[in-house]
Amino acid sequence: MTLTDDRLAALAARGDPIHAWYSYQMIRDTLDSAKLDRLSYVIYPQGSYANKTNISADSDVDLVIALRSAFFANKEELTERELEEYEKYYQQADITWRHFREAVVDVLRSWYLVQEKSKCVKVRSNLIRLPADVLVALDHRHYKAFPGFLEQIHIDGVQFYTSQEVKIINFPKEHIRACKSKDDRVSGRYRPVVRIAKNVRNMLIGGDETGLTAGSAPSYFLESLLWNVPDQCFRGDLPRAYRNAVQWLQENQDKLADMKFPNQMAKLFGQAQDTAWRQSAALALIEGLRSA
Repeated sequence: MTLTDDRLAALAARGDPIHAWYSYQMIRDTLDSAKLDRLSYVIYPQGSYANKTNISADSDVDLVIALRSAFFANKEELTERELEEYEKYYQQADITWRHFREAVVDVLRSWYLVQEKSKCVKVRSNLIRLPADVLVALDHRHYKAFPGFLEQIHIDGVQFYTSQEVKIINFPKEHIRACKSKDDRVSGRYRPVVRIAKNVRNMLIGGDETGLTAGSAPSYFLESLLWNVPDQCFRGDLPRAYRNAVQWLQENQDKLADMKFPNQMAKLFGQAQDTAWRQSAALALIEGLRSA
């Protein structure tokens, strides 16, 4: 498969964001109007729609609803004095993630068709244009310092559990922020290059040449892989930026082990429970992208 410059430019097109926006707003309004026992929570988009890397083949809208009135805290980096200061202001919360998730699911069931999956809640209805994956979570705070209440420093994330009771901590806002910064630094070519790669990946799935299968190269990992490519590779026109980025990955496979997620909180091929990508799958993807 050889793709011309014109074809690569066409593959960089963003999927229609209007239907995704409509589905997001419908579900957000439904949850907001329910008040959820007057709990304090925040709702925001995540995934390719929020990151502006969605392509026409993307069929789901991803959004997070995170409880704010209670949160999980990682205090491992705090000193003994900082821990004592923390205890002055925060205490054990009564509400649990499971209680919050049940409250959210009950509201969604009253309006939509709901399927509870391992990590998220799948929402479908004739009222919304696209199905949505709703991630129900509690805020997670990774504390860096706590000299006092007003001076506390933490990285905001979310924490939830799978149906197999596996704890997962994610940093969706940090991911989007880092990807936007990357796109700004390379004059708006990072996101289009990601969209090209996602479309090429879809073309390769099921082919004998690469052995890629559905789910072997998830979009989140693909975005993260390309985020690790040096900024200078994205110079020039869009087809050149794409080919340079893929060529760098092909020539620097030894750097995969040290790559991090854009949120900088973990390695891309680490040992975290939710890190399901293997280097072998990444290498197969890189070879496929290079041959296109």
